[in-house]
Amino acid sequence: MQDNVSPVAGQVGYVAIEQPFGLQPPKVHCPICGQQQFVEQDDEYLETPCEHLAFVFGGEEDEFVYASDDFAARFARFDAELDARFPNDEAQASAEYEEASSFYRDLFPRRLADLGYGASLLALRVTYGGMAEGSPVWFSDVYGFDYALIREADAE
Repeated sequence: MQDNVSPVAGQVGYVAIEQPFGLQPPKVHCPICGQQQFVEQDDEYLETPCEHLAFVFGGEEDEFVYASDDFAARFARFDAELDARFPNDEAQASAEYEEASSFYRDLFPRRLADLGYGASLLALRVTYGGMAEGSPVWFSDVYGFDYALIREADAE
């Protein structure tokens, strides 16, 4: 029997997709409303986030390249908690700090849970590779979509 009254609690949905080497990064669309999240214009990528996009972590940049207001607030609380737990440079140079603060590949779902997300968040990690200066390079971008923000109009 399905309980439709209480919110769904559980693990963040995290899907890892690896493209064949040499293909261009995909044009990621929101799985809720279908909107493309970035568009290319004059050799430049422009953000076109829909209301469901919580964040984009750019693998090439190795940082969050887009954050919704909600995600930014959650991240600020997470960062403040880290600062309280690791109050000085020595503590922040420790392996324990690295483990607690890292968003690297396998830790990404755990960090999203630390930010307070659960089963209503779908994170898509898209790994793609190509050649740069004669050597192969790989990047992983992570797109987070918050299903808790679905409105009745989205469900139709």
